[in-house]
Amino acid sequence: MNDLLKKGFLLGLGAAVMSKEKVENYFQELVAKGKLTPKEADDLYESLLRKGEETGDKWNRRSKERIHNILTDLDMVTKEEWLELKSRLDMLEERLDAFMEEDKK
Repeated sequence: MNDLLKKGFLLGLGAAVMSKEKVENYFQELVAKGKLTPKEADDLYESLLRKGEETGDKWNRRSKERIHNILTDLDMVTKEEWLELKSRLDMLEERLDAFMEEDKK
């Protein structure tokens, strides 16, 4: 499964790199043909990058929400809940140790 995820990630990364190169080449062609000024090409490129980042952020938020919902449905404890329980257990163990020490006296 881990290998499958790795291959999927690398495939997506490769597609993104190829797409980026194709977009850059396309803009260079438009500038060469005089259909866009270099400034317009840069502005359009930056706009596409911003939209891509926004879409990526949105996808990440949705993925996190889905994972959170799945873990909630499975009644999994959160890290914060686990740390709170661990803290309480540590405190109870300390109190028990102190009680046991007093009982030995």
